[in-house]
Amino acid sequence: MYAVVTLQDSDELMVVPSDWLSLDKRHCYWPPFKSIEKCMEAVQNKLYPETEGKPWEKLRIIFLGEYGTFEKAKEGLKEYEEWSYPLETVLPGIKREGLDSTQGMSNNQLQPLPPETPASPSRMSADDKVEILQMMRDVKSNVQQNSSMLKKILKDNTVSEGPSRTFVPSKTLKLPLRTFEDVDRTEMELKNTTTCKKYVKYLSRLGGFIPKDVVKNIMQQVLTDDLVVQFNWVGRGDKKAFSQLILTDVIRDAALARNVNRGHCETEIKNYLRCAAGRKKLREKKEVLGMKFQMEFLPQ
Repeated sequence: MYAVVTLQDSDELMVVPSDWLSLDKRHCYWPPFKSIEKCMEAVQNKLYPETEGKPWEKLRIIFLGEYGTFEKAKEGLKEYEEWSYPLETVLPGIKREGLDSTQGMSNNQLQPLPPETPASPSRMSADDKVEILQMMRDVKSNVQQNSSMLKKILKDNTVSEGPSRTFVPSKTLKLPLRTFEDVDRTEMELKNTTTCKKYVKYLSRLGGFIPKDVVKNIMQQVLTDDLVVQFNWVGRGDKKAFSQLILTDVIRDAALARNVNRGHCETEIKNYLRCAAGRKKLREKKEVLGMKFQMEFLPQ
């Protein structure tokens, strides 16, 4: 195994054998050879970190990643370099401040540290760089996984999902419902068999691949969150009973057309009703943040 690390003192990237790392992966041995070829040979051959029984110098490092081979580690190093500031290659003979390199230094050679100045926005610490690099790697990995998953879903459902992509909502169906008056009007309309079939046909074509998505797409189209929060399944407390509506039977039939059975449909409806208050608060919070952003950053 090989590791890619950053030297804390010089901010330099390098590849080292994993055996050279301390258990906490915060320190690393480095060979004392003057020849760059011998140093690279020591790395590739994973030499034991001592010469004539004397352990090598230890350096403070930031561990970035571990790889199965030297070549893969070099590829990983290049990837980190792409996201980092330009870094010089570690060369033998360059003075490095090791953990045990203070011997031979007299007190009169120690100079006081200069006054600390505020960090420049263009210069980040090594820890900040590592955190940002890892975030970028995670984002890149997630995007690749999501892209592959989306391609597979589209490929597997090209035929079945065709109608929903080209379907245009009917203008005769006044959805989503926003008030109890809208609900009462729709309940009267749904007593007509023809109208009821129109609702089922429309709602069944909203898409979704699993029961949760099918029911969510339907519920979002049928009711606003401001109205949903005033319902629960059986009508406990001061809320209305959603299970008693004709509209609920329409939703069941529409979900059944998407291969969601009655039991799964009811479970997802209950979950949707239960989470309505949280969705409403989240939406309101986003609206407030959006208004603050416009006031602070957008020109008036």
